[in-house]
Amino acid sequence: MMMVATIGERVAGIPGALVAAFAFFVPTGILTFGVGGLWKRLENWPWRASIQKGLGPVAIGLAVAGLITFGRTAVTNWVTVAVALLVFAATMRTRLNPALLILGGAVVGAVALR
Repeated sequence: MMMVATIGERVAGIPGALVAAFAFFVPTGILTFGVGGLWKRLENWPWRASIQKGLGPVAIGLAVAGLITFGRTAVTNWVTVAVALLVFAATMRTRLNPALLILGGAVVGAVALR
């Protein structure tokens, strides 16, 4: 997501980065704020629980699609396969913060893949 600011900076310098970031984040932020208020107002609506249950698989599907996209470029040799499998196993078996697992994988990758 922050790539838009980089592209804006390359095209038009700092003002371009600011305009690109503003154009990317502000409309979606306003939309999210509005939908959040509406969602709160519809707290007792009978369809709300059904919609939430239906959106769960959508969110999981989008997360898996992102995982596959990143995995194709990141998992390239035995070291990266081992790190990916260890992080997956730790995620499934422990309650460790995933950010710590990602940081640990980055440290292992930086050391092992020099």
